[in-house]
Amino acid sequence: MMMPRKNLLDSEGKCMTVLDVDGFYLPDFNFPSQESDVRSIADHYLARDDDVLLCNYPKSGTHWVWEIIQILYAQKPELIEHSKMKCMMESLSKEAFDSLPSPRILNTHVYFSMLPKDSLRRKCKIVYTVRNPKDVAVSYYHHHRGLCFYNYDGSWDGYLNRFLEGNLDYMSWFDTIRSWHRAIQEHKDYPIHVIHYEDMQQNGIEEIRKLANFLEKPYDEKLLKDIQDKCQFQVMQKDKFSIKSHWKENTAGIFREGKVGGWKKVFTVAQNEKFDKFFQEKMADLNLDIKFTI
Repeated sequence: MMMPRKNLLDSEGKCMTVLDVDGFYLPDFNFPSQESDVRSIADHYLARDDDVLLCNYPKSGTHWVWEIIQILYAQKPELIEHSKMKCMMESLSKEAFDSLPSPRILNTHVYFSMLPKDSLRRKCKIVYTVRNPKDVAVSYYHHHRGLCFYNYDGSWDGYLNRFLEGNLDYMSWFDTIRSWHRAIQEHKDYPIHVIHYEDMQQNGIEEIRKLANFLEKPYDEKLLKDIQDKCQFQVMQKDKFSIKSHWKENTAGIFREGKVGGWKKVFTVAQNEKFDKFFQEKMADLNLDIKFTI
């Protein structure tokens, strides 16, 4: 059966190929049951009480925080051999999801409403990370240009319009953040721990401590310091295995820069004003505490 691939054109006519599952755009992870499995996540995926779900919009620190959680569970400061992609819900068949060993440190970029209802019923712990959308946009631009399967080579200016419109996989950052914000407000009794990417950069050890407490994992000061050192961007960039064949030549791969405020080197004054205006229109009523610089 043909997968429902969709070519999304931007304002400059540049194309990006995604998978369209009932109006929600995803990367094409290229396994035969992806469409039907994504449809069945909410209603048919069975959770386990010790599952942890790391949730966010792409380029918001998933690899970084996933690695920290893995180390807290293993209780030894060593990077995991495989990538978080092996535990990414929408990139796995249901069969692969079911066969993952416990405890499962899962990750996903889908909306709260698309998570397994069984996870919510069991009150599985959710770690939710947020990053300022200007850095997200720049990082996602390099991600889309670098990965071969998107088949995308648009300009930054055209991409910025695409990002604001949500004309890409995982749709609009603004709509995603709004939906998660609402879900957190409506489920006060649910175990959701929120981490801001910028706080992790500024106060790493303190944020790791809060995360360990939330996950109910033991630690001492040495472990916290070791985790921070081991999960430094430069260490992960050097030590974590990345499948080079997925990336175009001369691209940085999944670990590109990992900084706060890198957007300032990329945005023009006009683009920044346009972004700020859009951000105010979409998000002004929410108290999000987004830090665009530190």
